[in-house]
Amino acid sequence: MQDTKRKLLRASCHASALISWSIVTIGLPIAVLLLTDDPLVKDSAKEAINFQITMIILTCIASALFVSVLGIPLAVVMFCYIGIVSLVLPIIAIVSVCADPERTYRYPLTIRLVKPTLPERIGTTL
Repeated sequence: MQDTKRKLLRASCHASALISWSIVTIGLPIAVLLLTDDPLVKDSAKEAINFQITMIILTCIASALFVSVLGIPLAVVMFCYIGIVSLVLPIIAIVSVCADPERTYRYPLTIRLVKPTLPERIGTTL
């Protein structure tokens, strides 16, 4: 696959987190995962899907805490954390993917329900 096309697809998977809280956020990485054959692009799509699932789970937990009176301070802290993380980490992922196209990017503290298939760097062992 062409290097620029690979970068574009990988960056768009991570950039989908910056679009909004709509179906596009998780739909774009799923579409890329299903339509491409490149293992690096598939890995980026899986990582973006895992990140979005984690953000959705954290938002549901924070919303449930916000309903209870005792959980309101914790919910406010969680919403601030979610807001900062959902803005900063995708930008770091995009920069990382564009800077080194052969290296995979892993979001920290992410629940990995969709298992990645590649090691941290192509050519290394699992």
